[in-house]
This record gives sequence, C-alpha cells and structure tokens, in this order.
Amino acid sequence: MIIFHYIMFPQKLITHNGTFHADEVFAIAILEKLIGKPLEITRTRDPQLLEEGVNDLTTFVVDVGLAYEPEKYNFDHHQDRYMKSAAGLVWQSFGAEVCGGSADAAGLVQESLIDLVDQTDTNQNNILMTMKNHLPGGVDGTVSGLIGAFNRETDDVEEQMQQFRKAISFAATFLENSLYEVALIVAQKPIWDARQMLKPNVVRLESHCKGWKRWAAHESNIQFCLIPRTSLNKEIEGQQWQITSIDAVENPLPTLEEMQATVSQPEAIEFAHKARFLAVFNNEQTALEVVNQLL
Repeated sequence: MIIFHYIMFPQKLITHNGTFHADEVFAIAILEKLIGKPLEITRTRDPQLLEEGVNDLTTFVVDVGLAYEPEKYNFDHHQDRYMKSAAGLVWQSFGAEVCGGSADAAGLVQESLIDLVDQTDTNQNNILMTMKNHLPGGVDGTVSGLIGAFNRETDDVEEQMQQFRKAISFAATFLENSLYEVALIVAQKPIWDARQMLKPNVVRLESHCKGWKRWAAHESNIQFCLIPRTSLNKEIEGQQWQITSIDAVENPLPTLEEMQATVSQPEAIEFAHKARFLAVFNNEQTALEVVNQLL
C-alpha cells in the first residue's frame, strides 16, 4: 500500500486527447470525488507536456505517460499489458479513502464497477468476444459502451472536451450510486456474519440483509439462502420466508409441483418462480420442509 505524504492532492490532471474511454473517465471521476471538486484537465499526447507532467508532483497523469508511479500520481498502464486499467490503478490507490476508510466497501465497489471497466478496457480473458457472443449489442450495452457513446468527432476539440466532461459527470453518478449501495451492504454485514448454517450449502438469516449474495459469493459451498421478508400480500398475516438459489442453473429449487407434493401445508407456498431461483412461503415451517429437500 502506498502512503501519500502530501497535505494536498494535485488540482491538475493530464490525460490523452482524441477518443476517450471508460477507464480514464472513471479514474477522473474517482479523483474528483477524492479531492472534492473538478480537476483542471489537459487532454494531450504532446511528449514534452507528458514528460513535464510525469515529473510534476502537482499533476495527476492518467492513462498516458507510460509510467505507473502512484507516489508521484502517475497512473498509466499501457507499458504493461497485464496491469489494471487507469480506473483500476487509481482505485487501488484511493478506493478505500473514497469509501471513508472502509476496505470492505472499496472491495465491493471494485467488484461491482471497477473490475468490469478494467476487464473491458484491457480485454482480460478475451471478455470482448464473450460480450459479443452473449450480450445483445456486445460491449455497447455495458458501462464502458455507455461512456464511449459520449464521444464526438475528435477534430472538434471544444465539443469533444464538453462531451468528455459530460462523460465524467455520468461516471460520477455511477460511482455515487455504487458508494451508496455498498455503504448499506457493509452496514448490514453483521446480519450476514450472524448467519446460521442449516445445511452445508444452506444459510439462514435472521432478517433481510442487503447484498447478502455479495458475501455469499466468497463462500463457494453456499448455494441457497433462507431469508425472512415482509409480505406484499395484505391478506397474509405475519412474516413470510423466501428461499433463493444463488445459481439456479446449477442448483435449481424444486418446481412448485414438487414442493406441493412434499410439504405438509402446500397452501402455504405463496409463490414459486418458474425459473426456479426463488420461492416464497407464508410460514417458516413450510420453507424448512423445502430446505430439507435440497441436496
């Protein structure tokens, strides 16, 4: 971990001109969140300006400059194909600070937002082809594609700079939403920590826990979760319970008909999704009877 000794972060930033991408856009959104105000941005590939910027401790240099020296505020990755993108490098240095010192929150933002920007920008594991084959529109529908859509003709420098600023604002909104979400998830983590294991692959929670799937993803043995929920049906009194499958393709819940045939109160099955990832019950006893069916 790099320790930053400077009282004040740079207020200026250099990045490349021309077509912009999600990685430098998000990197700048992160840095502006860090310092609490817009940066003075220069977009250039001028070798002299880049050399001066790389050696200037009062300037961030992002996604250009061929130097990764976080202690000098240089965050380029193009000199090494295996490095994170500019967004990933900046988040690696400042993510926890942006998250108020919470390593858990920083890790969750990285998983939900930064990693996707990283992998798309650097085409890790040929992810662009995977997107092309499995996502309608390929990368265009991802956050990287949405950021890229802000680009205009690169020979109109003024318009392109305006669009660049719009893209940064757009990315900042994504970042703010992610920070809000993970703050709630981290705050409710004690609920997950107090979980009860009903079976080696089935966990029970005492109350609703936002983001429980994020924590469950770190424990490969957990396949199902039993969670209490407030009924959306006004005719139902008391608390309902739901069983959720983390991966319904690999570990589907029983069908509605299978559950009805094996529980003592089939009428207590409020809902069973046809995709077999969710079932809702009007009492815990019926839910537990279904849990006993799970392998």
